[in-house]
Amino acid sequence: MRKILALLTLPLLFAFSSYLKNNSYEQPELLREPYLQMVRENSATITWKTNDVTENCYVEIQKETSNKIISKQGKLTQHENNTFNEVVFDKLEPNTKYYYSIFSNGYKLATGKNYFFITNPKKGKTAFTFYALGDIGAKLPHSFADKPAKCIEKLNHKPSFGLGLGDIVYPKGESRNYDKQLFLPFENIFKNTPFYPVPGNHDWYTDPEKNFEKEWSLPNNEHYYSFSYSNALFIGLDSSKGEFYNYKEQVAWLQKTLNENKDTFDWTIVYLHHNGKTCSYKPNYEAVISIYKILAENEVDLLLNGHAHTYERLKPYNKEGDIDTNRTNHSEYKNLDENFISITVGAGGKLNNKWEPNPSDKKNCENGDIVAHYEHEPSFSLISIDGKTLKFEGINSINGKTFDSFTIKK
Repeated sequence: MRKILALLTLPLLFAFSSYLKNNSYEQPELLREPYLQMVRENSATITWKTNDVTENCYVEIQKETSNKIISKQGKLTQHENNTFNEVVFDKLEPNTKYYYSIFSNGYKLATGKNYFFITNPKKGKTAFTFYALGDIGAKLPHSFADKPAKCIEKLNHKPSFGLGLGDIVYPKGESRNYDKQLFLPFENIFKNTPFYPVPGNHDWYTDPEKNFEKEWSLPNNEHYYSFSYSNALFIGLDSSKGEFYNYKEQVAWLQKTLNENKDTFDWTIVYLHHNGKTCSYKPNYEAVISIYKILAENEVDLLLNGHAHTYERLKPYNKEGDIDTNRTNHSEYKNLDENFISITVGAGGKLNNKWEPNPSDKKNCENGDIVAHYEHEPSFSLISIDGKTLKFEGINSINGKTFDSFTIKK
C-alpha cells in the first residue's frame, strides 16, 4: 500500500515543481540573501527578501547524510513595497546539518555549500561557541560592520549563533536601512548562523512593531524572550530608551523565567542594550541596576550590553549591586556564586572618537575600581561553553586579535 501511495504522490510533487518552474510568473529579484532565525532542535526558519512581483515561495532542504530532498511552502509578507519570503521547517533531527535552496515564483534564487543550518543539540553537555556585539549598522561610509563580520567568518570554530545587543540599525531603526547597513556586510554569516537581536534606543525611534518585528522572527513577544542551547539559557531584554519596555511586566517575566529554569541549566546569560553601572561616557541606567538583585539571586553568569561604543568589562557584582572585593584574580573565576559579570560590547559598527577611556577620571565614573578591563577599539565578543567551563574573549575587529579574556569554572 505504501509503495502505491508513493507512486501516486511522486507525479503530484513533480507536477507541483514543474508548475512553479514552468509558469508565466516573473523572476523576482533577490534583494536580501536568506538569513536564519529560530533554529531549534527540531525546527528552523529561513527568511529572504524579494521585490513585489513574488507570488509564492518554497525551500528545499537536504540532510548532509542523505539524498532525500524535503520541500516546504512558505508565506509572503508585504513590507516597504517589497516582499518577505519565509519558510518554517519542523520535525527536523537535532544537531543535524541541512543544506537548503530558496525558490520564489519557482525560480531558484540561492543555493550552494554555504547555504545550510545546523539544528540545536538536545539539552546536555554539547560544547558550543557564540558571538555577541552591539551598535552595528551605522550609515555608510561611517560604519565598520563588515570588519567583525569578516573576523567571525574566518574563526577556526564556527559559532552556533550570534547575539545582537541593540542599536541594530541607525539612525532610527528604519527597515529601508537594514539591507545596506546590516544584511549586506553580514550576509555570509547570517545565511548559515542564526542571529538573535534585541532592540536598542535607536531601534525604538521608529515604531518597532512596524520595523524591528518585521525584520525578525523571535520568540515570545519579540521584545523580550528566552531560548536555550545545550546547557545554557539565554534571555534577551528590551531596555527601550533606557527605562525598559513595559517595565513591570517585563521584570515580572524575567523573574518568572529565571524561577522556572532554576537548576535546569549550567549557564545563564542575559543580554540587552543599555548598561547599568559604567565608567564609559554613558550614564548609569537605574532601570538596569534595578534588576541586579534578580540576576545575582538567580545565579546569572553574564550580563551583556551595547549602547556605549566601546568595550568595558566590569568586576563581578553581588545582589546589592556592589563589586565583590574578595575577588582578586579577574582572569579566572571559580564558582561566581551569587555574582555576575557585566560587559559592554558596543563597538560593533561605531566607535566614539570624541571620548578617551579612563576609569580613574572622575568625569567618567565615581569609582574606577569597578573596571576589570577596557579597550577602546572596534570589537566583538566570542564566548565558548564546554560543560562547566566558560571562556570569554574580547576580539579586535580589525586584526582579529584577542585583547581581553577570562574563564569561569563551576
